[in-house]
Amino acid sequence: MSKPASLRVVFDCNVFLQAAVRESGPAAICLGLAEHRHIQLYTSKAILREVREVLNRPELQTRFITLTNERVDAFMERLQAVTKRLHRVPRAFSYPRDVDDEPYIDLAAAANADYLVSRDKDLLHLMTGHNKECTEFRQKFRHLEIVEPEPFLQIVKTLRRP
Repeated sequence: MSKPASLRVVFDCNVFLQAAVRESGPAAICLGLAEHRHIQLYTSKAILREVREVLNRPELQTRFITLTNERVDAFMERLQAVTKRLHRVPRAFSYPRDVDDEPYIDLAAAANADYLVSRDKDLLHLMTGHNKECTEFRQKFRHLEIVEPEPFLQIVKTLRRP
């Protein structure tokens, strides 16, 4: 991991949502790292489908008035242009605490990702929890770290220093 471009990364849906609604926020800056090829960002058909569905939710479009159908379409095109899409993502981990998080863990495993960037408390708990699932996760995916956007930006900044 000597060069940031070698970082393999997965974002969860909330990070994509935050990047779409707040273009100057930490999540958007993280997405910019992929656009500038400082990281390799991975997606899958299932992840892209969920992101589109979430961005098109009427309650979110009401809450975030800039989240129009046109902006959603443009954002999805942006994601497809900047991410590497994996077509086969086998199941790698069972997470009964929040089964909706499993596709992100599975994608991270399939991509051999270094980082899964998330604000999801259930995902973040995998790094610090002491129950059986957390211990199993850390043993199975020793190379994978789950971090929030701000620490991820600091990690990339540190790795990019000469």
